[in-house]
Amino acid sequence: LLTENFNGATNTWLKTNSSTGGTPANAAWTLRPDGYILGGNTFHSNDNSQFYHSNSDAQGSGSTTRTYLRSPAMNTTGYSSLSLEFYHFYRHYSNSTGYVQVSTDNTNWTTVQTYVADDGGNSNFTHQTIDLSAYVGNTTFYVRFYYYATWGWYWAIDNVTVRGTSGSTIPIIN
Repeated sequence: LLTENFNGATNTWLKTNSSTGGTPANAAWTLRPDGYILGGNTFHSNDNSQFYHSNSDAQGSGSTTRTYLRSPAMNTTGYSSLSLEFYHFYRHYSNSTGYVQVSTDNTNWTTVQTYVADDGGNSNFTHQTIDLSAYVGNTTFYVRFYYYATWGWYWAIDNVTVRGTSGSTIPIIN
């Protein structure tokens, strides 16, 4: 249904930054090149390519980060199963959470995965698979990554895929 590697100069994902305090623009989801360096750490996604990164630490002391990275709309009608796959490095701080959420109306969001501990590394993005089969049959469907922190660390995401298995069968005629 959807494959995005974030390697182009632009893409169809919507970035929203509702952060407050400090310098909110510094927390925005930003495309970073392979080899991006932050705090002496060099970043390499799973395929050593460009990735999205939200950095609460760069926003500064006294800040609250609320950043959203939302997929374009998808139609899950006719599928019998659905899954989300992506690679990421979530750097946790005690007052931060990474949420993977889904919606069928772009207003009401359901959390399908929560990150509250380090996952992956700056040169070892981990592969995640989330079963979304409960959301087949919707003419409108979105996935988003929501990063919340009160002056926390960061979240990096790359190579997002939403896969579906067709629910229809094709009869064989002899």
